[in-house]
Amino acid sequence: MSAADGSNGIILLGQNLLFAARVETAAAPGGRPVSQARTLAEFQELYAAAAISLLLVDLEGDAATWQSVLAELQDQAAAGGPAQLQIIAFGPHEDTAAMERARELGCAQVLNKGRFSATLGQLVGGG
Repeated sequence: MSAADGSNGIILLGQNLLFAARVETAAAPGGRPVSQARTLAEFQELYAAAAISLLLVDLEGDAATWQSVLAELQDQAAAGGPAQLQIIAFGPHEDTAAMERARELGCAQVLNKGRFSATLGQLVGGG
């Protein structure tokens, strides 16, 4: 994944390398850099290094990681931290507990994987 170097950067939080390649391909026409974070530490490093405007959260990734990231962002927003970034979570339609937890932790949109995949180009601004 390329380094997120602009205010229109995207971070994909999750461990699925194949899906990360799909996100990067979808974002390329819009010129949006995509970086993948697999751990809380990787997310913190990427988030601190650039102005990120979109966070995509793979709910099939490590639950402790994505919940920690979302809780940290929620705490920052409550404390008047940096401008709110758009957060979109996606996961299997049958995992309603994870989807509800993502909503509770501040995700603007929570989509099932089918809907996310169908609208990926629009979501990342790649067309």
